[in-house]
Amino acid sequence: MKKTLIIIMTALMAFAVSSFAGPKKKGEIKEVTFVVEFDCENCAKKIRENVAFEKGVKDLKVTLEDRTVALKYDAAKTSEETLKASIEELGYPVAGVLAAGEKAEHHHHDH
Repeated sequence: MKKTLIIIMTALMAFAVSSFAGPKKKGEIKEVTFVVEFDCENCAKKIRENVAFEKGVKDLKVTLEDRTVALKYDAAKTSEETLKASIEELGYPVAGVLAAGEKAEHHHHDH
């Protein structure tokens, strides 16, 4: 019983210390939309599944129709350049970056 009480008290002390350590510095959340050269749903899925786990990524939207990858990220943990490199490492060249509110040109193909 005494050991259990000591363990509980130690856990509570550790929690209290971490709670009063002060606010963790959060970075600025930034947004970027890359125009990426990919052309199928499997490519989109590969990008989605890999880039989502990059450090600092908060939100990710891959749009096949526009061939865009829109990201929200913590600027304290990653950068636009790092995210661009993570997409290109998957084998998909980044053709450009869209300005906020800018729409990608649609690439229609005859099938």
